[in-house]
Amino acid sequence: MSKSLMVGYLESWAPADITFTQAAELGYDTIVMAFGTINGTSIGVADGAFNPSPTSGALKKDISNAKTKGAKHILFSVGGEKNTYNPENAPAVDVAKSIVCYLNEYGFTGIDFDLEIDTEADYLDQLCADIRQLDSSLLITAAPQLNQNDHASNLFLVSTGNFQPYNKAVENKRFDYLFIQAYNNGWPKVDGCSEKDVGFISAAFKNLKNSIPCETMIAIGEPASIDGAGKDSIFYGPDAGADIYQLMAEQYESIRDDVQFGGAMTWDVNWDKKNGCQFVNSMKKAID
Repeated sequence: MSKSLMVGYLESWAPADITFTQAAELGYDTIVMAFGTINGTSIGVADGAFNPSPTSGALKKDISNAKTKGAKHILFSVGGEKNTYNPENAPAVDVAKSIVCYLNEYGFTGIDFDLEIDTEADYLDQLCADIRQLDSSLLITAAPQLNQNDHASNLFLVSTGNFQPYNKAVENKRFDYLFIQAYNNGWPKVDGCSEKDVGFISAAFKNLKNSIPCETMIAIGEPASIDGAGKDSIFYGPDAGADIYQLMAEQYESIRDDVQFGGAMTWDVNWDKKNGCQFVNSMKKAID
C-alpha cells in the first residue's frame, strides 16, 4: 500500500469557502485545517470556528463526509504565522489528553505542528510522545521550513530563522510525516538549486534523507499558485511559466519510488481551487 499522500492545507478563516468534503472531492486525501488552537489545556479553532462548517455538528459531519469521499487523513494543525500553539506551562501529558479528546470527538485523524516560533524542543518531543502513548492510531506530522549553514552543508529543519525546535522529536521518530515548506527561504541551495528552482524539490528531498530517520516520510511542499506564493518560491524563479505544474510533477515523479517518499503538499487548497485545481490535478497523477 502506497504511503504517499496528496496534502493540502485548508483555511479555517475563509468565509464559507471550501469544506473538508469538497477538498476531498477535489482530490486531496490528506486535508490539514489551518488552524486549530492550543491554549494551555484548552483546544479549539482559530477565531472560534471553521467558517465553512461553523458549528460543532456541522464540523463533525463535514469531517465524516470527507472520509467517505476518499480522505485518508483530516489533520488539526497548530502554529502558523499568527501562532496558535500556546501550551504555556501546562504539563505535556495534560495538553496531550486534551488534544486526543478533542481530535477523537470531532473525527480528526491526527495533529500537525506548523510552528513559526522559537519554542522548547524537549516539550514538543514529550507532547508528541504523550499523544502517541494515549492514542497510537493518530497521525503526528510537522511542517518545518528549511535553512542551511552554507551551500556545502546539509539542510536543517526550522520553525523560522535558525530556531530548531523539531530536532529532538525528529531524532526520536515522533513524526510520521514531515510536510516540508520548500518555499520560504531564499538562502538554502542544494546541487545548484534554490527554493526558486523547480529542481529544489528532488534535491531537497535527497538531501534531507541524510538527516531524517528512514522511518519518517518526507513530503515536499510548494505553493498552489502564484497568488499564494512568496517571492522565494518557484513561481518567482527561472522555471516559472505556463508549464510550471508539469515541471513540478516531473520532480515528484523522479523521487516517488523512494521508500521515504511521502507525497506532495501544498499551501493551500483554497488557492488551488481558485486557480483551477492545477496543483492537485497535476501532482496527484505524479505521486500515484
